[in-house]
Amino acid sequence: MSVNIIHAPFKKSDEKKAFDMHVHTTSSDGLASAKTQAKLADKYDYSIAVTDHNVIAGAKKALEFSKNILPAIEISALEGPHLLIYFDKFAELRSYYEESVKDYLTFCPNMAVKLSTEKIVECAKNAGGFVVAAHPYGYGVSVRGVMKGINTGLISSEVAEELDGLEVICSGLSDKKNMLAESYSKKYNKCMTGGSDAHVLWEVTRAVNVGFENETPQELLENVRRRRSDVCGVGRTPAQNILMGACMTPRYLPYAVPVTVTHVKQTYMRVKHKSG
Repeated sequence: MSVNIIHAPFKKSDEKKAFDMHVHTTSSDGLASAKTQAKLADKYDYSIAVTDHNVIAGAKKALEFSKNILPAIEISALEGPHLLIYFDKFAELRSYYEESVKDYLTFCPNMAVKLSTEKIVECAKNAGGFVVAAHPYGYGVSVRGVMKGINTGLISSEVAEELDGLEVICSGLSDKKNMLAESYSKKYNKCMTGGSDAHVLWEVTRAVNVGFENETPQELLENVRRRRSDVCGVGRTPAQNILMGACMTPRYLPYAVPVTVTHVKQTYMRVKHKSG
């Protein structure tokens, strides 16, 4: 079945429902609590995947307040790329986290764990997770996307073969970069997702997978797996990017030193690879 990619805001109807597959809470570097995210999902009738960086507390808390929550996590790999990993049940997410993630955290909880991109993908798939490359061709000069890591030669192209899908509309990226992800997904028959990468409330549902009214998040995820869910959304304007940066900076100030060290290490890896 062909998936439609719609570069326009989602418009709710009596039949259609938004499923934002990339949302953060205060459990990592978001500015809204898991409780608030959950209650707003119920109030405005949409579903979200809580994908906090390297932690699962936000997903657990959100599930206490809403059934419109899919348990998930966003893992920041050693080399820089981010992987979105989804599960049908929180118990599955918790088991994966305890066995494959928590022992590899660093001082800054939102930055890279001590695991390679390849290892993260391998362990997540072995645990039954649905693995998607977040913002595959971004962000900025850093290597925050799997495909960007592959294009720079930092990551083996074989990693992409193991991915279940790519985020083809990420609100934080330009249309050009999102379209690169769309093109790759269609060429290699990958599942396609939409996510706002929301760290603030007003960004939630800016990019979504389109589901049907009364579907559970698990049913929506299954439709994504089966390539039966359209993707709809828009990116940020330059002004919105500046505003986001201003909002997020205070969250990282307590970790200024480890964040800088992480960026230096990742830059060194890229430079060393190129020179080698």
